[in-house]
Amino acid sequence: MRRIAALLLIATSGWLLYQTMGHFVGLSPSALYENFARELGNPAFLLPALGGTLGLAGGLIAFFGGPGGAAIAMIGGIAVAGFALTLDQSFEISRIWENEAAVGITILVLAGLTALLGRN
Repeated sequence: MRRIAALLLIATSGWLLYQTMGHFVGLSPSALYENFARELGNPAFLLPALGGTLGLAGGLIAFFGGPGGAAIAMIGGIAVAGFALTLDQSFEISRIWENEAAVGITILVLAGLTALLGRN
């Protein structure tokens, strides 16, 4: 059961990274490095990307049975959800999968579930 929660955590964090990179940097490989370097000073890009990366790394660690993966993913979820809530993002129910606060809270819930299920 822990591995299923970890897989969901990996998928959610991957979606957040894909959404963040697509919105700020773009997904075309031609100018990827220049756009990425330009956005590094933008906290609206940096914190969701950092939170998604921590969630993805924590999910991978938890999936392969390593200790502390859920805690790393929780830090990523807090970074994403906390930053999105401080920017006063609205909660759109029609497109909840595109809302950074909702995805960050989902990462937090899945990381907590992964931690509670324990390792075998």
